[in-house]
Amino acid sequence: FRIYHYLENDSLLEQLAMSSEQWYHFHHRILRDTFTEKNPIIFYNDHADFQQTNTIGGQISVGTGGVTEGLRNRVIMPLAMSNQQTNHVLGHELVHAFQYHMIINGDSTSLNNLANLPLWMVEGLAEYLSIGSVDAHTAMWMRDAVLHEDVPTIKQLSNPKYFPYRYGQAFWAFLTGIYGDDIIEPFFTGVAKYGFEVATKKVLGTDSKALSELWV
Repeated sequence: FRIYHYLENDSLLEQLAMSSEQWYHFHHRILRDTFTEKNPIIFYNDHADFQQTNTIGGQISVGTGGVTEGLRNRVIMPLAMSNQQTNHVLGHELVHAFQYHMIINGDSTSLNNLANLPLWMVEGLAEYLSIGSVDAHTAMWMRDAVLHEDVPTIKQLSNPKYFPYRYGQAFWAFLTGIYGDDIIEPFFTGVAKYGFEVATKKVLGTDSKALSELWV
């Protein structure tokens, strides 16, 4: 990685660099991709400084934990209130860096293929790979959906009503619970190439309706 910062704490910077490397090796093993050049990471000391960044256009909300900019693949994030939060955001954003790299630089995919990927698949995978399959926060959302008889079909997951981070993480936990983590890269890449419907048939050997019924 190529790290840009203005931090004065050298030991903290070294820890951030080590965490970045650990996440890289973890994501590399699951997503089967590697960076051909040092990937840029820009650290801000706090959220107020992060909101003033000019590395991307537009305003950054108070609730945004970090951003990954696609064309240059820059990970831009502040230090959070705790080391655990910082590590989670770092792991989450580095998944996005891998997602951009593997699709934009893929053998038969390009920038245009990103449009085939639903937001809940993209954000859900970043949460799944940075938190895991068992998460109390996401479980609370899913229990609430069941209790209120509001479990969405896979098609309904694209409705903004269903928060893509939580429902997307639950979807990937469901899918890998059946097929294992080895399914992540071929299915994610397949959806980028062909769209969800065709990729479900080609990669999973079933149709989206049957998969949706199983998910519900």
